Amino acid sequence: MQTQRTELLSQLPECGWRVARVEENLEWWADEMWLLESVWSPVGSRAYVTFLVDPQFDGSRKKGEAVWAVMASPAKPMDRLQVEGEFTLSLGQGWKNRLPAFFEHLAALRSQGKESSSA
Repeated sequence: MQTQRTELLSQLPECGWRVARVEENLEWWADEMWLLESVWSPVGSRAYVTFLVDPQFDGSRKKGEAVWAVMASPAKPMDRLQVEGEFTLSLGQGWKNRLPAFFEHLAALRSQGKESSSA
């Protein structure tokens, strides 16, 4: 997961995002969660990126171990069931080819943030 995490971090500024907060010590299903803030218009729009733990992994787990995907969502997911229906990027083989779609989804979340804040 470290390679994927580093790549995501390096591309966030290029796509108009900054990591405002990193949360660790989460429930078993989430390895790490980032609160993103947009530095592009609309400035201050927020999104969450969550590194998801494989639900079939059994046993004790070290940080970064058994992470199978990263999820982008408009709000902080509070439980594993909220993961369903959100955009997830599998971190398995070919993950780098799917990165553009992940960042397109984050851009769409930025636009949603504008709509919900102006409503």
